[in-house]
Amino acid sequence: MTPTNRRLLWIGDMHHTTEFCHVVHAIRGDIEVHHCPTVNDAFNDSTNCAFEPTIICLAETHSGQMQQGDVFRLIQRWPLSRIISVSSCLSDGRRRSGPVLKGVLEVPWHDFPARMKVWLQRIDSGATSSLTHPMTSRRDERWFAEAVKDQPFSEIPDPPTVTAAASSRTMVEAVGELVAAAGGRLEQCVVGKPVIQDTAEVIIWDLQDSLDSQLEWIRLLRSQRSHRTIALLCSFPRGDTAEAAMDAGATAILGRPTDCEAIRGVLSMAKTDLLASP
Repeated sequence: MTPTNRRLLWIGDMHHTTEFCHVVHAIRGDIEVHHCPTVNDAFNDSTNCAFEPTIICLAETHSGQMQQGDVFRLIQRWPLSRIISVSSCLSDGRRRSGPVLKGVLEVPWHDFPARMKVWLQRIDSGATSSLTHPMTSRRDERWFAEAVKDQPFSEIPDPPTVTAAASSRTMVEAVGELVAAAGGRLEQCVVGKPVIQDTAEVIIWDLQDSLDSQLEWIRLLRSQRSHRTIALLCSFPRGDTAEAAMDAGATAILGRPTDCEAIRGVLSMAKTDLLASP
């Protein structure tokens, strides 16, 4: 059941893009989602007059779909709502040069569910997150603020145990440092594939190979521990391959580069699943 005071206004495609279908399915348990195909529809829909969205999400399947004027109109209508832009895999390359829409936090589709966990926890507690950083903040400034902030993983006590895995010692140490900075209890770092008999509650696996080539190993990891959280780090994950990985047993797909906030979201997902398990 979603808290009644949390509402997300989703503007744009929600049903015909694989990536967006995945996002909406993943977040529905945390926030009430109200959909409008266009910005004009959002203004004309009488349902929107009855509530102030916690978050307004502009769903862009391609560059230039939303205009700066749309952002100004939304700010005037709902000045207290946080506005973000979620992009499909077709817009991944554009993200690396910074947000196109001024004053809007741009989030890739694959990171959205994990970050949403942290955003809502921080809104409830009054703490800051990437969602509440100044609108003029650059991406590197947001990363630095999250890394140095004295905010251990206190949103949920007793954080889950974590195994970090990657193809090289350098990469696995980097993933392990992120886990530690996010407040996770790092049990071990593995160079190569995580072992099937791993006992950690969370596996964060930095994949150098394609997702398709590791689907069977993901199934084996899931079969050994049904309530284990498996998060995969990938370069430019696609909607169809991510969907196949989720069907195989992955819990979350994160893109490179990632940061503490996304990892915190994965830890939160894991804790929620552990508390719900028999």
